[in-house]
Amino acid sequence: MAIAPTTTIIFSAIIIMLFSSATTTQTNNDIGGKPERTHFIVEACKNASINSSEYNHITEEFCVSTLRQDKRSDEAKDLRDLALVGVDILKGHIIAASGKVKEKLHSAKNGTSTAHYLRLCELDYDATVTILNISNTMLDYHGPKGGEKYGPLSYYLPRIVGMASSLVDYCGHDLVDMPGQEALYKENIDLGKLGSLKVALVAPYWDLTQN
Repeated sequence: MAIAPTTTIIFSAIIIMLFSSATTTQTNNDIGGKPERTHFIVEACKNASINSSEYNHITEEFCVSTLRQDKRSDEAKDLRDLALVGVDILKGHIIAASGKVKEKLHSAKNGTSTAHYLRLCELDYDATVTILNISNTMLDYHGPKGGEKYGPLSYYLPRIVGMASSLVDYCGHDLVDMPGQEALYKENIDLGKLGSLKVALVAPYWDLTQN
């Protein structure tokens, strides 16, 4: 039985409308969903790479792969959200490294140079975690321009993160020539890179003109 030309035209029109609707839905999902957020992470990391120092240069790829360790990065709506994720990632790695230092310290003989430097490293890591907790609080409770109603000015944030990164480096200085602590030193180097990433990520907050 032949299909009437009018029926064929109507059927074709319905197919086209359904395809168009599905395409529009997919496009809208891309705009509000993961592809757009992925683009935001890449852009933030591109800026972080540009803002990183020549001495401690951070690549865009390292930034993206690091932030992707935490699924919250895909839900980040702005730089503040990504900065919070970055703080938590760094803090988690430092707490783990500090635990290893404490284990080594427990077995080190009291009064030896090894025990002395491990103790200094332990203090450096503990202080770093405290400082990162402060930076988390700043990100949580103050607006982008600071002021009396919002807490500290924005440019204090990269200062505090820079202090935390420096303390990680201090531990590295204590470990560099210590026999038998090569694994701790290598881990410290990796932590230093994470610290440099965090400094570069919050660099846009460094604006002395904000008030």
